[in-house]
Amino acid sequence: MLISVILALVAIAFYTLIERKFLGYFHLRKGPNKVGLIGIPQPFADAIKLFVKEQARPTPSNQLPFLLAPTMGLILAIIIWIIYPHSHQSFYLQFRVLYFLCVSRINVYTTFMA
Repeated sequence: MLISVILALVAIAFYTLIERKFLGYFHLRKGPNKVGLIGIPQPFADAIKLFVKEQARPTPSNQLPFLLAPTMGLILAIIIWIIYPHSHQSFYLQFRVLYFLCVSRINVYTTFMA
């Protein structure tokens, strides 16, 4: 299960790369289609920039929920991947629609926490 989640996250990074390459070609600008080795390191550079970027924190707020909200949102988005069909029977989930509705409803609380 962990391998499929990691592969899905890497696939999303490269789908973003393909989208940026097409937008770079359409606009005829220097973007992921011209930088690096065919633009392959671009998703990794974006991920590093996301984690190293300066974080702005509001001072009069609760720090812990403010910092945990994005983490909780990411975890909830990743556990929705359980409902996608797998070849192994141990991942079978009978009430997939109900599971999806419950997890997506919990995701509203991340906005309240932030």
